Amino acid sequence: MNRIVLFSLILLFSACSQGFGNKLEHESIDVYFEFKNDEMIAEELGKFWIKEELTGSVKQSIRLTKDNDFYYIQLITNEKTDLNELPIPERKLLLDLQHKMDSIIFNDEKRCQIVICNNEFEPLYNINQ
Repeated sequence: MNRIVLFSLILLFSACSQGFGNKLEHESIDVYFEFKNDEMIAEELGKFWIKEELTGSVKQSIRLTKDNDFYYIQLITNEKTDLNELPIPERKLLLDLQHKMDSIIFNDEKRCQIVICNNEFEPLYNINQ
Protein backbone atom coordinates (compact mmCIF):
# COMPACT_ATOMS: atom_id res chain seq x y z
CA MET A 1 0.00 0.00 0.00
CA ASN A 2 2.77 2.44 0.96
CA ARG A 3 4.62 1.72 -2.29
CA ILE A 4 1.48 2.56 -4.30
CA VAL A 5 0.97 5.85 -2.46
CA LEU A 6 4.67 6.72 -2.80
CA PHE A 7 4.63 5.83 -6.50
CA SER A 8 1.53 7.98 -7.04
CA LEU A 9 3.17 10.84 -5.20
CA ILE A 10 6.35 10.51 -7.26
CA LEU A 11 4.31 10.62 -10.48
CA LEU A 12 3.34 14.13 -9.48
CA PHE A 13 7.00 15.11 -9.61
CA SER A 14 7.78 14.56 -13.27
CA ALA A 15 8.95 16.87 -16.01
CA CYS A 16 11.09 17.10 -19.12
CA SER A 17 13.28 20.18 -18.78
CA GLN A 18 16.56 21.43 -20.27
CA GLY A 19 19.26 23.85 -19.13
CA PHE A 20 19.61 22.87 -15.47
CA GLY A 21 23.26 21.87 -15.38
CA ASN A 22 24.92 18.61 -16.33
CA LYS A 23 22.56 15.79 -17.18
CA LEU A 24 22.62 12.01 -16.90
CA GLU A 25 19.95 10.28 -18.95
CA HIS A 26 18.26 7.02 -18.13
CA GLU A 27 15.33 5.52 -19.98
CA SER A 28 12.79 6.73 -17.44
CA ILE A 29 14.56 9.56 -15.61
CA ASP A 30 16.97 12.42 -16.22
CA VAL A 31 19.17 13.51 -13.33
CA TYR A 32 20.56 17.03 -13.48
CA PHE A 33 23.49 18.09 -11.31
CA GLU A 34 25.43 21.33 -10.93
CA PHE A 35 29.00 20.23 -10.29
CA LYS A 36 30.95 17.72 -12.36
CA ASN A 37 32.44 16.19 -9.21
CA ASP A 38 28.88 15.16 -8.19
CA GLU A 39 28.42 12.98 -11.29
CA MET A 40 28.90 9.71 -9.37
CA ILE A 41 26.29 10.74 -6.80
CA ALA A 42 23.88 11.76 -9.59
CA GLU A 43 24.42 8.37 -11.23
CA GLU A 44 23.71 6.58 -7.94
CA LEU A 45 20.59 8.71 -7.48
CA GLY A 46 19.27 7.69 -10.91
CA LYS A 47 19.98 4.00 -10.25
CA PHE A 48 18.32 4.26 -6.84
CA TRP A 49 15.21 5.87 -8.35
CA ILE A 50 14.89 3.06 -10.89
CA LYS A 51 15.68 0.26 -8.40
CA GLU A 52 13.09 1.56 -5.95
CA GLU A 53 10.54 1.65 -8.82
CA LEU A 54 9.89 5.38 -8.37
CA THR A 55 9.61 5.97 -12.11
CA GLY A 56 6.38 5.90 -14.07
CA SER A 57 5.10 6.04 -17.61
CA VAL A 58 6.17 9.68 -17.99
CA LYS A 59 9.90 10.40 -18.00
CA GLN A 60 10.88 12.28 -14.85
CA SER A 61 13.51 14.92 -14.23
CA ILE A 62 15.14 15.46 -10.87
CA ARG A 63 17.98 17.74 -9.92
CA LEU A 64 20.81 17.35 -7.43
CA THR A 65 22.13 20.57 -5.88
CA LYS A 66 24.12 21.23 -2.72
CA ASP A 67 25.32 23.79 -0.25
CA ASN A 68 27.73 23.49 2.67
CA ASP A 69 25.29 21.48 4.78
CA PHE A 70 23.05 19.41 2.48
CA TYR A 71 22.47 17.84 -0.89
CA TYR A 72 19.03 18.78 -2.20
CA ILE A 73 16.99 16.37 -4.28
CA GLN A 74 14.69 18.63 -6.28
CA LEU A 75 11.48 17.05 -7.58
CA ILE A 76 9.12 18.79 -9.97
CA THR A 77 5.43 18.82 -9.14
CA ASN A 78 2.62 19.06 -11.66
CA GLU A 79 0.13 19.78 -8.90
CA LYS A 80 -1.34 23.26 -8.64
CA THR A 81 -2.44 22.82 -5.02
CA ASP A 82 -0.90 24.52 -2.00
CA LEU A 83 2.03 22.33 -1.03
CA ASN A 84 2.05 23.70 2.51
CA GLU A 85 -0.93 21.42 3.01
CA LEU A 86 0.87 18.20 2.00
CA PRO A 87 -0.98 15.49 3.93
CA ILE A 88 0.99 13.99 6.80
CA PRO A 89 1.07 10.42 5.38
CA GLU A 90 2.54 11.61 2.07
CA ARG A 91 5.04 13.83 3.85
CA LYS A 92 6.09 10.87 6.02
CA LEU A 93 6.59 8.70 2.92
CA LEU A 94 8.83 11.38 1.41
CA LEU A 95 10.77 11.71 4.69
CA ASP A 96 11.24 7.93 4.79
CA LEU A 97 12.49 8.04 1.19
CA GLN A 98 14.87 10.86 2.13
CA HIS A 99 16.29 8.87 5.07
CA LYS A 100 16.76 5.84 2.84
CA MET A 101 18.69 7.94 0.31
CA ASP A 102 20.81 9.33 3.17
CA SER A 103 21.95 5.87 4.16
CA ILE A 104 22.28 4.28 0.69
CA ILE A 105 23.50 7.09 -1.59
CA PHE A 106 25.04 9.63 0.74
CA ASN A 107 26.27 7.23 3.43
CA ASP A 108 25.17 9.75 6.05
CA GLU A 109 28.32 11.82 5.32
CA LYS A 110 26.38 14.79 3.97
CA ARG A 111 22.65 14.47 4.37
CA CYS A 112 20.05 15.12 1.71
CA GLN A 113 16.73 16.95 1.73
CA ILE A 114 13.83 16.53 -0.68
CA VAL A 115 12.57 19.81 -2.11
CA ILE A 116 9.40 20.09 -4.20
CA CYS A 117 9.87 22.53 -7.11
CA ASN A 118 8.03 24.03 -10.04
CA ASN A 119 8.96 23.04 -13.61
CA GLU A 120 11.93 25.46 -13.52
CA PHE A 121 13.36 23.79 -10.39
CA GLU A 122 12.41 26.80 -8.28
CA PRO A 123 11.76 25.55 -4.72
CA LEU A 124 8.16 25.55 -3.54
CA TYR A 125 8.30 23.33 -0.46
CA ASN A 126 11.03 21.66 1.59
CA ILE A 127 9.55 18.62 3.33
CA ASN A 128 11.90 19.22 6.28
CA GLN A 129 10.49 22.59 7.21
